[in-house]
Amino acid sequence: MPHTTSIVERIIESDGAIRKDLGRGLLNVRALARHIQKEALLEGEELSTEAVIGAIRRYDVGGRVAAHENTGLLFKKLTMRNKIVDVAILNDPEITAALGEFASTIDYSLGETFRLVSGVESIRVVIDEKNLDKMKRIIPKKNIPKIVTGLSEIIVSMSEVADTTPGVVSTVTTELAMNGINMIEFMSCVPELIIVVDERDALRSYDAIEKLSRAAAKPHPKT
Repeated sequence: MPHTTSIVERIIESDGAIRKDLGRGLLNVRALARHIQKEALLEGEELSTEAVIGAIRRYDVGGRVAAHENTGLLFKKLTMRNKIVDVAILNDPEITAALGEFASTIDYSLGETFRLVSGVESIRVVIDEKNLDKMKRIIPKKNIPKIVTGLSEIIVSMSEVADTTPGVVSTVTTELAMNGINMIEFMSCVPELIIVVDERDALRSYDAIEKLSRAAAKPHPKT
């Protein structure tokens, strides 16, 4: 039974839509049990219907939904910027110096953007569209395999306690996924989360994150 319970909880936790609808009382428990059985079977686990139903009924959906919504209490400010570009750069010994030269041209006092995520073989740089030509002049063309334009950046500024609060990142990414939003880039620099999306998804993304703040601020009914 503990084994079944852990599988059921994991499957519910991994699907924000299921968790939310279960909390609203919109799901038929037996139908959800069949879904969980199918998911578990794909992992090689065969669970009995009655055991799964029992685990669903024991699942603390109220507590989990409240924890999800209360993440919004950590949000202090949301900022959105348009005309953002995501540049993929192939790494080689010359690139570090070239990026350093480019970074020195960024005017942070004007609010210009320069964000960098470094991997073993490649680097992703997020900049303002107006600085793209400047980057192309500094970074060798052979090292830029891909440029994605027409993006927006959403910055979630949070309180310092977010650094020690479990589930903050997963709450935000789950909320975006539930709204069908694809993240181009996601950078966690607590107390800030930086999310890059297509400009067409920018307002929906902003609203989805802001909704977490509104839900957290709303008083819960007393039981």
